[in-house]
Amino acid sequence: MACSMLLALAGCGNSSSSSSGSSEESSTTSEAAEESTASSESTESEESEETESGDAEATAEYADVESLSILFSSTFEETETGGQIIAHFAEYLEEITGGQITVNVKYGGSLYTSSDELDAVSNGAVQMVALGHNPHADMLPYLCVFPDFAPGSTQNALDYFNYVLFENEESASILEAEATANGIKYLNVIAGGANVFISKNEFTDLTSMIENSSSFGNMAGAKFEYMGFTVTEMLPSDMYDSFDRGLVDTTQMGFAPCVSMGIYEVAQYWMLDNTYTAGNFFTVNLEWWESLSEEQQAAIQAAADEVEAYSAGLYDEAIESDIATVEAGGGTFIEMNDADTATWWDAVFVSAVDAADLTDENNQTILQAAADFTDYDVSGMW
Repeated sequence: MACSMLLALAGCGNSSSSSSGSSEESSTTSEAAEESTASSESTESEESEETESGDAEATAEYADVESLSILFSSTFEETETGGQIIAHFAEYLEEITGGQITVNVKYGGSLYTSSDELDAVSNGAVQMVALGHNPHADMLPYLCVFPDFAPGSTQNALDYFNYVLFENEESASILEAEATANGIKYLNVIAGGANVFISKNEFTDLTSMIENSSSFGNMAGAKFEYMGFTVTEMLPSDMYDSFDRGLVDTTQMGFAPCVSMGIYEVAQYWMLDNTYTAGNFFTVNLEWWESLSEEQQAAIQAAADEVEAYSAGLYDEAIESDIATVEAGGGTFIEMNDADTATWWDAVFVSAVDAADLTDENNQTILQAAADFTDYDVSGMW
């Protein structure tokens, strides 16, 4: 269209200084421009119709699905990254079903807390939750036996959980049986962000951090004691005050919670530990799930699959934003080297093995699957 308009303008310029013969030529050029414009508009219209048709075809796959309303309980606030992921799931599912399936999300633990949500979805009080599994080790011991984060990247952590939970036949069968016994089914894995070491004391690597630390604050002390830290057990919610009062000088936690608590105000030195969390599985009540039609199940699973990929990108963006926040607040980042990454992962895995009941061969099978994916040598451990 732009080229045609330029030709038309050029034709008009020539006509002002030429004879009547040139005027005929200008008229011909103008007609050609109009034909070209009409052709271009027709092409654009056809492309628009094709795009709309493609969208319609994509939606039509689930447009005839029976109507359904899903009650989804979440401990995430709607503005949190986890809450945004659930909101995206609800919007996407409604979109691909043309509004036939809707999701009524109750955010911020307004229905059930993290300690209650397994019971809630298990007994059918709600149809779905984004299950945080760690508070439920008594009911889901196999799901909690292997490390709940993995080295590499946000996507690698998702791949790690998917491998152990769904793809490795031996571990998957054990975890599925455990879920079935609790009346639930897992649909996906959701990214959880990065993890970080923080210290009030300047350090250059993991060794100097350990040497300079006199009191390491954390709930789970075994892996940190294995590395040589002196551990003071405390809740994450107490970490800011403990740093501020000098009760601890070092910790390791999820990156996002540390930033949201403003720990960079009381502890300057930060090191992303090259591990990334996943979990918060989209979990459904099994009896309810089996009562659905194949088309309803397919639509919900498609939305769960889509939102898993979405969660990785959202958390990667959040990590970059959180780094900028810490640096703007006066924090300094030290890069973790490969040797320290290996030392840290060794501590994580050894502590998981030490805590497991290795007389239970199912625990061995699941830990072996986790070790296989992360290339960790567990030979001789059981």
